[in-house]
Amino acid sequence: MEAYWIWWLAALVLVIAEMASGTFYLIAVAFGLAVAGLVAYLGVAWSGQAAVAALLCSASVAGIYRWKQQHARPDEHANPANDIGQAVHVVHWSDERHARVSYRGAEWDAELASEATEDAARQVWRIKEIVGSRLIIE
Repeated sequence: MEAYWIWWLAALVLVIAEMASGTFYLIAVAFGLAVAGLVAYLGVAWSGQAAVAALLCSASVAGIYRWKQQHARPDEHANPANDIGQAVHVVHWSDERHARVSYRGAEWDAELASEATEDAARQVWRIKEIVGSRLIIE
């Protein structure tokens, strides 16, 4: 089998694998392998094919990484400081000082701040701080 067929088959396998992953990194590597196959078809030696593949794979992966960094949505990298002061809704109380609360579409464990007074009738509280994955509310 000719070398260019090996490059192109490897690129095809990566394109198929990309359909399962959805990251675009495998497409970038497949692009480099496909171009290396084109270079092999043109009769360039093995070392030239490998150099083209390595250069294009690295450059295209770096380009995708840089693009993802520049276009990252702010909510993907949530800053806990942005959560301080936000309202939460009590789902149910576990005891006088602990509750399950609804915040950002999920349920969280919450605890009353030490200076907060218990009020089972109150349904909306504010986040005072975050300790691990537990919200401290007041």
